[in-house]
Amino acid sequence: MNIVWTIITVSAIVALTYINPQSVLTVCLDSSSQALKTALELTAVYCLWLGLFKVAEECRLVEKLSKLLKPLNKKLYGNISAAAANYVSLNLASNMLGIGNAATPSAISAIKEMEHDTVLSRAGAMLFVVNATSVQLVPTTVIGLRASMGSASPADILLPNLLSTFITSVVGIALVFVAYGKPKEKQLI
Repeated sequence: MNIVWTIITVSAIVALTYINPQSVLTVCLDSSSQALKTALELTAVYCLWLGLFKVAEECRLVEKLSKLLKPLNKKLYGNISAAAANYVSLNLASNMLGIGNAATPSAISAIKEMEHDTVLSRAGAMLFVVNATSVQLVPTTVIGLRASMGSASPADILLPNLLSTFITSVVGIALVFVAYGKPKEKQLI
């Protein structure tokens, strides 16, 4: 992937140099400044959500959420460890609230808990699919972006978003069931 991005970047710089040579330095500096700004903003968002998740863990809210979602998690993932179930539940809740930035750290932690082999397990595949297609009840990130861009009614996407994420989730979960079958009923040690 590094090779692909390098080729694309070099091609873009060469094309810009050919089309408009005096703007190459300006464009490169502006782009790197924007990339640094975006990275810092994302870091701040991750720090905020990781801090809130740590507070939720300390208050045992994550365990309560995990118990509430246990029947769903068992059907989707099979028997997974309690720690993995906590992270999966946190990931599902974050995705349902439309805060994908908050869902990523919990998904990474869940994968670390579930995957101990070089081949992706059924539970890991299911987590990937559910994380990528998750039903969003309130797409807060997208609504926030639309509001910041001056949309007259940024929440107009609620129903189309709910329908599309529901359909993609059902199709994705069905495909995991087709590819891997039902979860195994083995006991955890």
